Amino acid sequence: MIHHKNRGMMAAMLIAAAAFALAPAAWAGGGHHGYGDTDAITPAYIIPLFPQKEKDLKKGFPPGMTHASFRAAHGSVALTKMANGKVKLDFHFSGLIPYGVYTLWNVKQLKPFHDEPMAEFGAGKHSVVAGSRGYAHKTVIRDSWPGQAFLLDYHSDGRLSQSKGVYPGALYGEFPPEPKR
Repeated sequence: MIHHKNRGMMAAMLIAAAAFALAPAAWAGGGHHGYGDTDAITPAYIIPLFPQKEKDLKKGFPPGMTHASFRAAHGSVALTKMANGKVKLDFHFSGLIPYGVYTLWNVKQLKPFHDEPMAEFGAGKHSVVAGSRGYAHKTVIRDSWPGQAFLLDYHSDGRLSQSKGVYPGALYGEFPPEPKR
């Protein structure tokens, strides 16, 4: 017999278990947040994105940013190989600086370091602007599988130039190798 005070906890555990069990099915074929495209040949690879390690930051924290505000940024990217040979990357970000300007970078190789814009170069193509609550979403369609990793750079001056206001590594994540099928 379940005691009255334990019923709520038991119900919460069952709901969480059911949601976890159903999540892969939604990603693989149900169209949940764009992860389950019907013209995909692979299910989406979901990669968590985290702030880069402080020791790897080339310029330290942007002006006015603290350790806590830097660590608040998180996100995920879903990679899906499409039947037409293209690759869809669906980025979801949270904890960004409200109205902050960012750019997406594809790290082709880590050593020696070599990167390129995740999409075509230019405003609106490889840039992201966070909303008033620090959320942002961006979908990129590429002709090929991305490189080894991803970087989201913050532009503290709000400009999309390689000025002193660029702070690399607001978010970072490593990509899996390209699937064979």
